[in-house]
Amino acid sequence: MGTRRVLMKPLFIVAGVLGLLAPTAVTATSPQAQGRLKPQPTFQLLSQGHLKVLTASAWSEPDGLSVSGLVRRAPLWKTGVKGHLDIEAFDNAGRPLGSTSVVWRGSLGSSGHNQAARYDARLVGVNPNEVTRVAVAYHPVAHAAEPVEAAR
Repeated sequence: MGTRRVLMKPLFIVAGVLGLLAPTAVTATSPQAQGRLKPQPTFQLLSQGHLKVLTASAWSEPDGLSVSGLVRRAPLWKTGVKGHLDIEAFDNAGRPLGSTSVVWRGSLGSSGHNQAARYDARLVGVNPNEVTRVAVAYHPVAHAAEPVEAAR
């Protein structure tokens, strides 16, 4: 009986410490997860040509909505990919709330390696609570009104 007590005492100490640390861990992670929209809106990921839109996620920001995700070259395409992503947010009735165009950051891989690249977009002035659908569409050519992108 004495041996059992000797073995159980450290277990109670560990359980007590974990009981004190668990609420601390929850409060430490909640501000990080606070900005992510819950529930997430429905995402339309529209790929065409040589780029595939892999993922999207929406976050609430003080000045609007942030959308981020990953893109990757088409599996059999080995050279560079140009173009941009159009991102548009819609409300429950299908009305557009805001839109923007962005270019992904980083390389999509080289020497036959196909790695994902990240994109980040801000839709300033969009109320995140009204957003029910977000469309992320790849376009292989630049907009005519955007000379900076066309020059790259």
